[in-house]
Amino acid sequence: MKLRQILIVLSLLTFLSVAIAGYDYYSFLEESTFLQAEKEVALQAVRIQKTITSYLSENHKSVKALAGLIEIRSTLVDDDPGKLGAANAILDHFAQALDVGVCYLIDDNGTTVASSNRNDPDNFVGENFSFRPYWKQAIEGNPATYLALGITSGKRGVYHSYPVYGEDGISPIGVVVIKSNVSGLEGEISKAYEGIVLLTDPNGIIFISNREDWLFGSLRELSLKDKERIRESQQFGQGPWDWVGLKIHDGNAAVSENGDRYILYQMEMENYTGWKLIYVLNRQIISNRLSEPIVRASGPVVLALLALIGLSVFFLYKKANRELIRRREAEDALHQAQEELRSYSRDLERQVKERTREITGILKFTPSVVYIKSRGGQYILVNSRYEELFKMKKENVIGKTDHDLFPREYADRYRENDTRVLEGEQPIQVEETVLLPEGVATYLSVKFPVYDDEGRVTGVCGISTDITDIKKTRDQLRLLSDSIIESQERERTAVSRELHDELGQVLTALRLDSVWLRDRLRGRDDDGGERAQAMCDLIDKAYDEVKSLATRLRPGVLDELGLVEALDWYTLDFQKRSDIACDFHYDDIMDVSDAIATAAYRITQEALTNVARHASARKASVALRWDSGTLKLTVSDDGLGFDPRNLKDGEGLGLAGMRERASLVNGELEIRTKAGHGTSVIFKVDIDIPEKAEQE
Repeated sequence: MKLRQILIVLSLLTFLSVAIAGYDYYSFLEESTFLQAEKEVALQAVRIQKTITSYLSENHKSVKALAGLIEIRSTLVDDDPGKLGAANAILDHFAQALDVGVCYLIDDNGTTVASSNRNDPDNFVGENFSFRPYWKQAIEGNPATYLALGITSGKRGVYHSYPVYGEDGISPIGVVVIKSNVSGLEGEISKAYEGIVLLTDPNGIIFISNREDWLFGSLRELSLKDKERIRESQQFGQGPWDWVGLKIHDGNAAVSENGDRYILYQMEMENYTGWKLIYVLNRQIISNRLSEPIVRASGPVVLALLALIGLSVFFLYKKANRELIRRREAEDALHQAQEELRSYSRDLERQVKERTREITGILKFTPSVVYIKSRGGQYILVNSRYEELFKMKKENVIGKTDHDLFPREYADRYRENDTRVLEGEQPIQVEETVLLPEGVATYLSVKFPVYDDEGRVTGVCGISTDITDIKKTRDQLRLLSDSIIESQERERTAVSRELHDELGQVLTALRLDSVWLRDRLRGRDDDGGERAQAMCDLIDKAYDEVKSLATRLRPGVLDELGLVEALDWYTLDFQKRSDIACDFHYDDIMDVSDAIATAAYRITQEALTNVARHASARKASVALRWDSGTLKLTVSDDGLGFDPRNLKDGEGLGLAGMRERASLVNGELEIRTKAGHGTSVIFKVDIDIPEKAEQE
């Protein structure tokens, strides 16, 4: 009876241990997944904001161009039907070419005089829109962008307005408007993102969303006074703008009325005061990402283990029960039979303990591949996960080595890692590539020595966990980071070009006019001539500042002459701007790729910026060396130095950015610093040298 109780209790304890271990493992994975999801939501929100901002501004230049056409201005000055027809034809052309909802012209009283939808049932020619903010701003000379619901059409749109000036070029005589619909933008967002996208006005009213039933709902309860004020503006129709039932907590979490929980990220829309972009992702979607693969992968294993436990307990119980019956029948037998029965019972207890220990060990490491090898590399034990993963029976594995089971290139790496454990007698953690029947996977292996009773190392035990998906996610994040940095470089280049070309040309034109004015006033009005000369000097200074700013954003010398010349220019410019002595030493450097050159330049730029801001240094040095296919960049100073472990929140972003740039070109970044002894930033990257170049 006691043996039965022990077996039952043992079975319950084993099941409880497996359940607790599984719960802890799942909780850890769930927490990690939600942390990763919060970062993903933030990144996606930034991408969505850029998409919406680009969409809202894409017709700025078009409406300006439309307002400048002579046919548009003539229609407002002259009532000639021919000129009105010409204006309508131009409005039709712009509406079709830009694929927008409607283009129309409003006079200085706010009345629509021409429109591309003049022949449609919902046309508004003759309607007065002087109450619209976009007309009020434009008629005062200020271009405007306005998001609203069309009064006549009942369709949402983005209104771009621009003043039409008279012949004097000073006083607006009307306003031209381009209205683009937002349904296409919502369709694009719905396809690209699985979460809920919300664009809200300062009152919390949802104007754009990929969830149709929330449109024109509100993120908060609006008072009757608020609703009446919104209704009077006629911006979003007649309401009722009911609350959608989403409660926002702590700024990054939300709960719906039916209990659904969401991760939330919100950010202000640039140039649209009070408007917000909110991205909401259901936590259940994230949980499904985690639970479905686990259930799919571990479900059969758990069932198999439970079946194994049940069968083991059943056979042990049945065998013990049979022996107990025999023992009861032999109680009155001879003493010799009793001794044999006692001996058999002791042997049975030993078998129960051994089997219990084996089952407990297997169950303990079931989520991962577990194996034990001898010093010679022969497999001594493998668990059921090993058999399932490699589609091999245990009896076909025991006694064999990795070279008997796997291709040589894989087996050599496994044996090399095992040898490290045997020789060092220390555990190691390594990533190992595993060739499976369905393809190649990546596993994180923890290997440690196995000792006998005398303390000698007799073999190696390994525990391997599949990290293929984690590695892919890490690689995807790296690609995303690379894309963001490339976009940043393109933006810098574009801004630099705009500053140099457009603003530079404007300043040049202003200087020519100032010189002309100075020469005209010379000998006539000395005070005016001096002021004109002062204007020339001020314009020259502004031009130099614009040119310097454009060069710091993206130096043309980096693209035209290469890395060495760009660093030479930047160190000289840094010395001039910071009053910190800075020298530049370099070897004869071969041409490197644009990505490596940009990374080296930006790392130098960030390192010297930190020197100027924080180091209190008197001297800085930049060295670019070439050694056997390795490019080495060193930026050092004689400043205060710092302790990397004591950086406050936000102070380590520059270091993280430099490490990210180095990693994206497969390079390494090392920071050598000590309080009071200066700092050195060292960037190394291996460069593939073409075979022809090596021979030369």
